[in-house]
Amino acid sequence: MITKEEEAKRVTTTGEIVDTFLDDIKDLPEWVELYKINHHSPSQLNAADDMWSYKYLYLTQEQRRKLPINSKMFCGVCLGDMGILTFGKYLWESKIGKGLCKVEIPPQRKIFDKILEKYNAYEPVDETDKAQHDVGRLGLAKSFQTLKEGLREINLTSPIECERSVALTFDGCILPTIGRIDFEDENNFVEMKTKHRKKNRPRKDGTSNYSLPKLDEGYLGWEEHISQVAFYYFANNEKKKPHLFVMNEEEYRIYSPDNCDDLKPENLKKHLNKLTMVARRRERVMSNHAGKTTWHQDIAPDFNHFFWKGMGEHKDIAMKLWGLE
Repeated sequence: MITKEEEAKRVTTTGEIVDTFLDDIKDLPEWVELYKINHHSPSQLNAADDMWSYKYLYLTQEQRRKLPINSKMFCGVCLGDMGILTFGKYLWESKIGKGLCKVEIPPQRKIFDKILEKYNAYEPVDETDKAQHDVGRLGLAKSFQTLKEGLREINLTSPIECERSVALTFDGCILPTIGRIDFEDENNFVEMKTKHRKKNRPRKDGTSNYSLPKLDEGYLGWEEHISQVAFYYFANNEKKKPHLFVMNEEEYRIYSPDNCDDLKPENLKKHLNKLTMVARRRERVMSNHAGKTTWHQDIAPDFNHFFWKGMGEHKDIAMKLWGLE
């Protein structure tokens, strides 16, 4: 499981960057303090409005930290750590009293063993999640090999930096949008996405198996992933070539402007415009309701969306909030 210390480090890192950007805003709106929101992120902007509003306008930061994650998400975190320890030269992290620092990653031994230990420390939220976690463990070694093959093919030039935070304030927005780049060198950056085995429908005898998702263009989540690449591309002032690296346990795909029209600058701009519209709309909602819970009157929920699966009691609370239970 992601420890409280790890989560606190991420929050601290983002907070320091936010403070720097907020210092440049002369008249900070009251709703920033009322809702305790001081930035957007690419992942937040890709979430549905109902899920975003429940998490960020209703729950406190402390409550958000306690929200359950699932084994697929955690497996993706572990694979990202594998990539950092295997290929990274520097890791951007927060140091008390120093802010963000580029820290050299020491030479690593037994990387897989370290990550396997972390993976095994995860606590499944229920029996379904435990079964998924067990399936992920069986494929972790193969995933590590696939990860190494794919990143070697991209062939970033040393020194490779990991998790550098970048910020961009969209046109017409007050708050900055902040994100962290997975891997980058002087002229390129990589956004890494992992896909995991999913449980198929039960057979007639009641048993089930797990299959690997396809990685061809247009897969579930493709639009969201391209929009994240768009954010990092423009946050880097269009100076670095974008790469979307997508992998599952057995194979990978590398998308770039050379083989994918969606990653050409003119199309990345369209995806950035979509993120901009979402950020503007949400700032209007926060401004119009100024700290009150009446914001739900302007947001239509969809509780059948897969985002709400695994939210447990929070789905029930949200449905009551919208008057649907």
